[in-house]
Amino acid sequence: MALLSIGKNDFEAINGIESEFYFTSAMDIDEIPGEATLCQRMDKHAISFLPIVEKAGRDFLSNIQPALRPLSTGHIPVDADVTPMDNSGSHKEGASRTYKGHDGYAPMAVYLGQEGYCIGFELREGKQHCQKDTPALLARALRDAHKIAAQPLLLRLDGGNDAIENIEVVLAHNEAHGDRPVVDFLIKWN
Repeated sequence: MALLSIGKNDFEAINGIESEFYFTSAMDIDEIPGEATLCQRMDKHAISFLPIVEKAGRDFLSNIQPALRPLSTGHIPVDADVTPMDNSGSHKEGASRTYKGHDGYAPMAVYLGQEGYCIGFELREGKQHCQKDTPALLARALRDAHKIAAQPLLLRLDGGNDAIENIEVVLAHNEAHGDRPVVDFLIKWN
């Protein structure tokens, strides 16, 4: 967290700490971990840290109540799509052939509003089909979107997510949250 707070987002950044005394004092630790140790510790605790990080993002957006420009229909868009990442030649764990034809990852992101506030993100292996695990991600994203936006929502999905399971998520959400504005959807026909 200390590295992230100073704008450093990779494990290598631990090697460039200029003031070891200040860093160890501020973090109340005895010594600065090496890059490999830091990576191993993050891997070990990533699953338990994830809900905290996600909640912090949701709470931040809920607290600032961003000004969201509606579409001409009055809806606030919720866009979800896979964004293949090229990691060719890296030999990283989980990097595999994406539908774009390169080795890497195929994370799926969910954005709220025309402004593009990220309300959901899953890092996925490159070979993973875009629909796998998407219904659960959409259910969480719609719940979170309604905590931030008071207007009707419009879920927009690409053809790779042309699946009845995604429509069922929207219908179930609307039924369970009848007191909130409706979620409509546009899914590109595949």
